[in-house]
Amino acid sequence: MDERTNRAEPGSEPGAVAPQGTVVPMGDEWAAGVHPVAISAGSRRLRWGVAVATVLVVALATTAGAFVLSGAAGAKSLTAGMAPKNSIFFMEVRTDLPGDQRAKLADFLSHFPGFQDRAQFDSALDVLLNKLTSEVSPDLRYSSAFKPWIEGEVSIAVTSLGGYPATWAGATPIVAGMGPSSTPGYGGCLPACSPPSAVAIFALKDRSGAERWANDELSRLNVKTTPQDYAGTTLYSAGPDGTQGAYALTEHDLVLGTVTGVKAALDTRSDGSLAENPDYQAAMKSLSGDSLACFYVNLPTLVRQGIESYGSAMYGLLGATLPPALDTKAMPAWLAGAVRAESDRMVVEMTMPRTGTASLGNHVSRIASSLPGSTVGVLEMHSLGRFVGSGLAALESMPPLPGVDTSSIDLVKSALSLIGTDWLGDGTAVVTRDGSTFDGGVVVEASDAATAQSKVDLIANLVGLSSIATGFKSHGETYKGHKITVVTVPESAGYGRLQLAIGARDNLIVVGYTDAFVKAVLDTTPASSLASQADYSAAMGAAGTSNEGSLYINVPALEDQIGRAVLPSSPSRWTLDYMPYFGHVGGIACAVIDGNTVILRLVVPAR
Repeated sequence: MDERTNRAEPGSEPGAVAPQGTVVPMGDEWAAGVHPVAISAGSRRLRWGVAVATVLVVALATTAGAFVLSGAAGAKSLTAGMAPKNSIFFMEVRTDLPGDQRAKLADFLSHFPGFQDRAQFDSALDVLLNKLTSEVSPDLRYSSAFKPWIEGEVSIAVTSLGGYPATWAGATPIVAGMGPSSTPGYGGCLPACSPPSAVAIFALKDRSGAERWANDELSRLNVKTTPQDYAGTTLYSAGPDGTQGAYALTEHDLVLGTVTGVKAALDTRSDGSLAENPDYQAAMKSLSGDSLACFYVNLPTLVRQGIESYGSAMYGLLGATLPPALDTKAMPAWLAGAVRAESDRMVVEMTMPRTGTASLGNHVSRIASSLPGSTVGVLEMHSLGRFVGSGLAALESMPPLPGVDTSSIDLVKSALSLIGTDWLGDGTAVVTRDGSTFDGGVVVEASDAATAQSKVDLIANLVGLSSIATGFKSHGETYKGHKITVVTVPESAGYGRLQLAIGARDNLIVVGYTDAFVKAVLDTTPASSLASQADYSAAMGAAGTSNEGSLYINVPALEDQIGRAVLPSSPSRWTLDYMPYFGHVGGIACAVIDGNTVILRLVVPAR
């Protein structure tokens, strides 16, 4: 059963409505080290939303898209009891900031300019949510349209992806992937295409308020609905034959979505809900503490439905036959994730049960102490030999994809067979910065120093033997007793003029974009290394120092580059609206931690 709690402010009378904060512009006080700039009144009103949005965008975008949103693991979900038991995707957002999240989010934001006044926190949150809802419709403002009647929890449940009809696979497309020529006015989905079965669930604190809002919105949009009795309540459907959607009100929830989605939600009373699904229960138990949002995915069913619903049509358009079905039994049964605030960082965490794949091994980085302290980005993976071997085996077992040339895979296999992979240990891809100059390369472990040197010599010899056919030039040089081979790729090769350098240090093989990177690694001592940098140590400590793979990005060192990438045509807007807040984000770290439950944890520290 769902839990409903009184959300009134402490000390208020039962049923009293919590007082609403007033949105006011921030003052002009800046944190230490942040210089003021001229700001218009309009820009000031944007500050609250920009600051919070900056942090959330950094956290969510870095995680690969992040559909990392759903209910708090430490607080019982108010809406999972209305989500269909067979939901393949469930996403829940907590605007009520359950448990410790209100205090911790306020602590986190206090690191940013203008957020030192905790009295403005609720107003700032309303500004952000107003901005998000107004992006959906200019007339929708969270604080006036939703906040008066929602309990503080909103979720989305999907039970079916829908799909294209089987007959579409044999049709002649106008443009590959865009639909058959026999479909007039095609705009992304065939008229016969079955829509997804999805429902949004709003937990209610005021049912009559929700009903008034729904009626007002329908009237404003001039949408007519048809009522019908269904599962003990009234279901309102819109459009011809109810095809445009539906909604219904229960005692505790407003549910709206596709007709099949809404009916599935109402059927939970008899058919059972997601809250009773053992996989969902296991997924939620894998998450710890309260959170701002989290999600659940039935991964095998989601993949299978995607292939069955869209795969045949897509392959048909390409004139190919759908390959044999993927073995979804080898996939994790579920994927879960959460976003939570800590006092000094935001944390995005994803979990899944461990499958039969070989572990790459959790341990503290053995390479970070050999990387230059000027490193601004590093991707590390453990047991590369094992990973490469299993990856190639998986590629060989897969049926060929239509239009994909497998010769490149064969070329990689041939090259690897010459040097082998069993000797490969951990490996890193590195980017360094020296003033305005960026450099980088790859550093990998060999089993021992002799093996590292022999592999470097082998690669140098292979380059020398192929130089006549490829036009590559190579020469050797010595630096502090270490031999470095420099390979120059001429522009005539079609890649532009490139220079690569390779050398060995103890059991490490170092390949650089230039010889400067190789020399920087050779110069590095433990005291001057990346491992000794306070920002790296703190970020990796929060993400998980002992891991099987990690990513670190020194955001403070890349602020200008990030600004040019995000707003290439408006540097002044970056400086005015974003930089004062983005400048208080520390280094981002992400770690994959193996175990019975595999954890991927991303941290975005404040400074």
